[in-house]
Amino acid sequence: MFSSTFIQFKAMRPSLRSLVFLFWIYAFTQGMVSIFTQIFLYQKFTSLELNIIANIVFYTGIMVGFCIPGILATLWQINIKQGFAWSFFFLGLSILYLLQITDTWHAYLAMFFWGFGQGIFWLTVNTFELSETRDEERDFYASALNAGTQILGLAGPACATILIWLSGTVLQLSTYTLLFTVTPTIYLFGFFCFSSIRDYRPPHIRWLDIIHYLTDRRNQTAQLYTFGTGFQQILGVTIPPLVIFSILGTAFKVGLYDTFFAIFSAICILVIARYRTPENRILIYGVTTLGIVLATVWLGYAFTFLALILYTATKGILSPSLNVSSHVIDLGAMEIGRTDTDFYATMILRDFFLWMWRGLGGLIFLALLGFIGAGYTGLSIGLYLLAAALVVTFAGAYLFMQMKRVVH
Repeated sequence: MFSSTFIQFKAMRPSLRSLVFLFWIYAFTQGMVSIFTQIFLYQKFTSLELNIIANIVFYTGIMVGFCIPGILATLWQINIKQGFAWSFFFLGLSILYLLQITDTWHAYLAMFFWGFGQGIFWLTVNTFELSETRDEERDFYASALNAGTQILGLAGPACATILIWLSGTVLQLSTYTLLFTVTPTIYLFGFFCFSSIRDYRPPHIRWLDIIHYLTDRRNQTAQLYTFGTGFQQILGVTIPPLVIFSILGTAFKVGLYDTFFAIFSAICILVIARYRTPENRILIYGVTTLGIVLATVWLGYAFTFLALILYTATKGILSPSLNVSSHVIDLGAMEIGRTDTDFYATMILRDFFLWMWRGLGGLIFLALLGFIGAGYTGLSIGLYLLAAALVVTFAGAYLFMQMKRVVH
């Protein structure tokens, strides 16, 4: 199984392999710092509301980093390939800056620049995914991408846990000093991957592209999927890390726990990659969504260590398969461009609307916290909302795929 998968991976075009490697670098650093960033902010300011606001600012940074450079690239015909280097620069700088924050405004600024770097990265990688891949090869491409992501998702928290232990216990520094200073240096490996990426200078965005986005039936159907995705992302990045931290108690224990369960994801995705096709991607998406929804609801209800184990094991086994399907559907939703242009305008507009739904999801949850409080009850309600967002996202994906079949 593994040898045939490796042979198929080697047969991919050099530009696609380079995309995969660059994504893996991004995923490895995300695995090291993303969950601990939420815990770091919560420990420093002890406010769930601040975490939500910080993540709204973070996603605003993603929208700005995605849309503004994306529009400038069309106006000035900038080579999108440059985005990889710029994204890694801003990501590394923001992580270093996060370590120095002293008040909430500095925290928001650090999160904005972290989001800005990620926005440039996603603009760049999505552009090349859409320009380099064909629909029939995207399932294997996404499987290879996410298999490596899951393996690095094992290595990332493990490395982070070691750095946290060395920093706090051995060197007697603050808990996150080594983690937030070592991680930015990993982005330097990206410079070895740039040469195989082809140039891409996007076409100009015209008013007709905007009209097409608002009136095309496929784009209209995809909005439900985008809506659910936005809610799912703002809640998913905030709530589960704080639930895990609330149950386990320390960042070191969270790192050990996250490392232990990550191996399930990598094995599962490598197995299912052999059987995944465009015909069964929505079925796989539905089954995996149902399992994760049930585990999420149970964790919100029970809020115990046993429920956390069930949730993490279920999510660890099923989420890689769900991520592959959603990655492919994301690409499909972004390439509905006009026939005389291409996907680029749709990709930019979709990210703007995704930011709107992310922000709305965060604001709705903040409003609920005003009524129910920010303790265990607030986290439980957040888990229920996350489960509901997963259901809405699947419903949108199903309708979008049905519409896509009708059009074809």
